[in-house]
Amino acid sequence: MGRRRAHNKHLPRRVYLKHGRYWYVDRANKWHDLGCTTSEMYRELARRAETPASSSTLNAVFDRYLVERLPHLAPRTQHDYQRYIQNLRRVFGTAPPAAVNAGHVFDYRNKRAEKSVVQANREKSCLSAVFTAAVEWRIVNENPCRQVPKIEEPARDRYVTDAEFTAVYRLGSPMLQCAMDLATIAGQREGDLLRLSRSQLTDEGIVFRIGKSKRRHPRHGKIVETAKTVIVEWSPELRGVVERLKKLGPILRATLICNLQGKPYSEDGFRANWHRLMQKALSEKVIAESFTFHDLRAKSASDEADQNAATERLAHDDPRTTRKVYLRKPRRARPGAKILDNAPDIRQS
Repeated sequence: MGRRRAHNKHLPRRVYLKHGRYWYVDRANKWHDLGCTTSEMYRELARRAETPASSSTLNAVFDRYLVERLPHLAPRTQHDYQRYIQNLRRVFGTAPPAAVNAGHVFDYRNKRAEKSVVQANREKSCLSAVFTAAVEWRIVNENPCRQVPKIEEPARDRYVTDAEFTAVYRLGSPMLQCAMDLATIAGQREGDLLRLSRSQLTDEGIVFRIGKSKRRHPRHGKIVETAKTVIVEWSPELRGVVERLKKLGPILRATLICNLQGKPYSEDGFRANWHRLMQKALSEKVIAESFTFHDLRAKSASDEADQNAATERLAHDDPRTTRKVYLRKPRRARPGAKILDNAPDIRQS
């Protein structure tokens, strides 16, 4: 048995990160280049690596899942599942798969929820996906996670006021300012804004192919786009933001929102910049509480007077999603009328 890893413990067996690239070391100690992104690494690994023969522990099942199933998931899900599996290994890694029961999963979920209910639910879902694959591979007979429901997550209610938006906006770089404007005017998700290209700019408006509407084809397994798109029609404000974006950075670039070198932001890179902006705003005391970039999507919906227009802009199939998750302004109510019109007006003189 080889040495335990000191770093990058989330990586599959025989895979190493060196000089910004992933490498697979075969049994003859030959190094094979797997690419520089996690998606490339898992796709190439699935083609090259041997499927683990032993499934005596969940660590072996995790390894097989990373090789065979993870490459077929969306890039963001791949990134998240790597982290979740790293946490799950610490508790379940050495256990025989058939020995894990619903009670163990309940205990893990509840203990994890003491720190974060959201992460507890996400990691339970990841473990369930691994066990579903294990059932298909005939390693176990049932998925113990099926008996463990998710913990109800409270809806986020952070509303960004105009004053808070303006205060943070003044501290941001020109590129971040444009991103903030797009989030509130177009109302789209962070990932869809980061992928925005000139080809999406049409005479009618900006065409967004909603990232969450992508699915995997049931036969050949490739990611395909569904027909779900939304066209955010031009307004003077939206045109102004796009024209400002065009003037920032190199003329030739893949996406309108990019870094100083003209390269597209990774989600981690953009969030690191956003985190620094929030820390600066808090340290300078221009806001009392931080907010996420995704909260600006909720601001776009909350500030819209027409709820149907907000639902259409956010591309929600169900208006209840808009109402429950994204409308965060306090409700306004009219005062009631006086019960008796002829009631005496009793006031202290």
